[in-house]
Formats: sequence, C-alpha cells, structure tokens
Amino acid sequence: MTRSGKSGAILAAIVAFLITCLAGGYWWANTVPSRPRGVAFNAVFLWAPYVGLPGPKRGWWLACSEQAGHTRCTLSGVDGNTEYEGEFVPYDRDAEISADQLRVDVIKTRDHKLWVGEALVPLVYLDNGRVLIPADKYEEGTRLLDQLKSNH
Repeated sequence: MTRSGKSGAILAAIVAFLITCLAGGYWWANTVPSRPRGVAFNAVFLWAPYVGLPGPKRGWWLACSEQAGHTRCTLSGVDGNTEYEGEFVPYDRDAEISADQLRVDVIKTRDHKLWVGEALVPLVYLDNGRVLIPADKYEEGTRLLDQLKSNH
C-alpha cells in the first residue's frame, strides 16, 4: 500500500471512530437510566432540560398511587433519593382519580413545576388529560393552570 493510501485509510478510520463516538454518545444520553433500588416499579422518568454535550443523566423518577382515596406522588432524584412526597389533588378538585387512571404523561409533566418547600415539584399531567397539583400548593397550581388556559 502506498503512503497516500495508508494516510487515506487512517483518516477514514478516524472519521469512522468519531462518527461512532457521536452516535454512541447520543444513544447513551437518550437512554433512560436504570431504575434505582427503592423507586416504585410504576415510576416514570422525567428528563431534565437538555444542557448540551452528553454528560451525567439528569432527571427525576415520579410515581403516583392511590392510597385510601387520596393520590400520593413521590418524586425521586436520578439516584433514587426522595426529593418530595405528598398528596396531589385533581385540578378540578371534584372528581377522584382511580388507581387505573394514574398513568403519567411524561412529556407534559416536565413542563410546569412549583416550589414546595425546597423541592421543585411538577404538576402531574395524566394520559387522560387530567392534571394533579401538589395539595400544599393547590391555589398556586390552579393560578398557573388558569393562566396557561387564558394564554391559549
């Protein structure tokens, strides 16, 4: 093989390696992390906003359940440590949410959050179109949702 042929082969190998690294990084950055021990089996992963180059995975695990007629949700960090746990109430406050309706819309749920103590807690959008608000911040949550409705 000639010197220019070797140089071309080396350059092609470098380009192929870089493309493989970029594709691997993109795949890795968009793969949901493993569920930590202690996080409920029905928890969904909410991705944190994208910040650029592939880095540590950022986001939260969210699990909601019905307990004695009340809806409780637990928000855990990517590592499984609980950041917030509490009662959530429907935006319309009138109708109860049954356990089979607690399927979280992961895309919409990432959009709107409220500070509850030191935790930034999402408004929980369900697949059926209903919205759950942290009970401790119900008035603030309804104001936010009312404002969002009036802007549309």
